[in-house]
Amino acid sequence: MRRFERINNVVEPVEEYKPGGYHPVHLGDVFHERYEIIGKWSYGQFSTRDVTLKILKATASEKSKELSTFAQLSQTQHPGKKHVLSLLDHFKHNGPNGPHLCLVFPSMLSDGQVMTSRRTARICWLPVIEADSSAPEYLMVSQRPFGMLHDADGSCLTVEIGDLGGAFQANDKDSRPVTPFAMKAPEQFDGRPLDNKIDIWALGCLLFQFAINEPLFSVMTLGCTEKQCREVLRDLVTQVVGNGYVNFAVHVGERLESDFDGENTEQFAQFLWSMLQHDPQDRPSASELLKHLFLHC
Repeated sequence: MRRFERINNVVEPVEEYKPGGYHPVHLGDVFHERYEIIGKWSYGQFSTRDVTLKILKATASEKSKELSTFAQLSQTQHPGKKHVLSLLDHFKHNGPNGPHLCLVFPSMLSDGQVMTSRRTARICWLPVIEADSSAPEYLMVSQRPFGMLHDADGSCLTVEIGDLGGAFQANDKDSRPVTPFAMKAPEQFDGRPLDNKIDIWALGCLLFQFAINEPLFSVMTLGCTEKQCREVLRDLVTQVVGNGYVNFAVHVGERLESDFDGENTEQFAQFLWSMLQHDPQDRPSASELLKHLFLHC
């Protein structure tokens, strides 16, 4: 049953402020006697000027493996270490909706890049509902920086992974991938064993969307059963990548911006094609992808 009037701004689902859900946060709140809230990046993530504070839902906090994953990565020497966001601190915070795991990361922004907008959306309880402390007085519109990289020199940028909430060890049989539906690899639907090659397929889908600003496989899941969505996705995969490389390259070339010349278009199509092979064993590894001609032309 709904408890609040609808909010049309780009904010988190207000009905998720309930036992086991989001923790109510206001500007000026202090966590762990150290971190003062001055702004908001996105749903469930609040920030100080110097760090970003990620507050997990209470139910997610109980079973989250994100803390252990970050801890393991920080203690292990691996080639991609500089590309994983550093975990600075963590603590538990008890609130009206339960205990929340809080993770502290660098903000990744300089003082001159901190957003200053304070747009809010006031929460209004429905008349038949008795107000309590489970929800804040208002929600803040996300302050995600937009356009700050438009003039940046790509060779000077460092990409860091900052969300490992869906990560798990390959030998963890109790966890399942949280891949967005339209980016799921074929083996995620037909009962075949899963390995990290599902991430290679998802990467191909993601890079297509980055380059073309539309999904590779556009699946409308609203109002459809999971079986119906699977059938639609299978049909789309067959149409786009099931008719051979030549047809796929045409599909890509027709959608790229005009500043892609013929050679770059061909290399990009080949790059994507290598990741979108039906058999996971035919997809390259991440290290093999880094050697692809498209990244060096």
